[in-house]
Amino acid sequence: MGKRLISVCLLLLVVSLSGCVTPRQVDQPTCSSFEPRLVGPSPVAAREEINVLALSAGGPWGAYGIGFLNGWSEAQEPPERRRPQFDIAVGVSTGAMFVTHAFLGPEYDDLIREQIKSMTTRDVFHRRSLPAILLGDSLADTRPLRGMLEAVITRELLDQVAEAWEREGRRVAVIAVDMDCGNPELLDLTAVALERDRPDRISRYIDYLMASSASPVAFPPVFLEGRMLVDGALRQHIPSPGQIEELMSVYSEAPQQVNLYLIVNSPLMTIPECIRDHVLLIALRTGDVWTGERSVDSVALTIVQAERRGWRTRYVVASGTPCQPNPPPDDYFNPAFMQCQYEYGYRTAVSVESPWLEGLDALPSPRETDADFPHPCARR
Repeated sequence: MGKRLISVCLLLLVVSLSGCVTPRQVDQPTCSSFEPRLVGPSPVAAREEINVLALSAGGPWGAYGIGFLNGWSEAQEPPERRRPQFDIAVGVSTGAMFVTHAFLGPEYDDLIREQIKSMTTRDVFHRRSLPAILLGDSLADTRPLRGMLEAVITRELLDQVAEAWEREGRRVAVIAVDMDCGNPELLDLTAVALERDRPDRISRYIDYLMASSASPVAFPPVFLEGRMLVDGALRQHIPSPGQIEELMSVYSEAPQQVNLYLIVNSPLMTIPECIRDHVLLIALRTGDVWTGERSVDSVALTIVQAERRGWRTRYVVASGTPCQPNPPPDDYFNPAFMQCQYEYGYRTAVSVESPWLEGLDALPSPRETDADFPHPCARR
């Protein structure tokens, strides 16, 4: 009874403190797009066929996508299994963390592989104290993650991103959500990379990556021009065809063929967990279940919309349960779990059978993916 009373008191305290927070004001009068932004035209002639990579959200399951990309780079036969050069790459949340390196090509595989192998929860965030939580905007501090990005997002890397546009008309972006307006925002990484004389060029690029992965409540939001940006996965699990078309608008002519590759860095299910009968814990679990359902819906909607446009759409999903147990909240980026996911993705890419799924019928359902789990509240 004592613990529940404390929880209720804390909740009431948070509600009362919220009335003391000064509302924010921004100079921009509308919910328009963020600058800088490329508006074209492309510096190269229109292509008849383009390759698009979309990387989803997924937390520590993102190691699956990195492993898959590494294995995909090694696949040479048959020719259609080879990893193409991507004309457009877009990431959401976890996918945003490695979309730049995936976009630039296999020569960056070693870097992101070593980064994921050495990553721990402490490299991503550390938990705030209770007073800091009550007076702040998140449960955790993500300065460690920013420091990790500062080590790999260099001037030379951004020059490579800029040159990919200038020489080949290729571009990369991430997606965040404007918390005030409620809109998904396409953040143009290529446009930032092209501003070579901008003093805050690198920090702005990192801001975009941090915004795309700023899971609300857990991680602090990112403020740009006074606007509050949070994790793109709040609205969508994976980039949509409409957002990809925005990036294609710089071409003088629409390509005749679009090859869309989706790497889904999650099992598309809600991980079973025995929930205690308490309002706060039930509220937290409600978010988990809703997130699992939204991820399935988002991937399905992207597949349907891409097929309606006549795009050839192929995808892989980190489904099944090869890596157990799942990481606990206090060690969410568990190295052993992420190494297992990396190896799972790598094995998927180099398997004899083609790893690619096509169409809605191949999309795993939550009932199928959780069939192997024992009930989490069962007596043992």
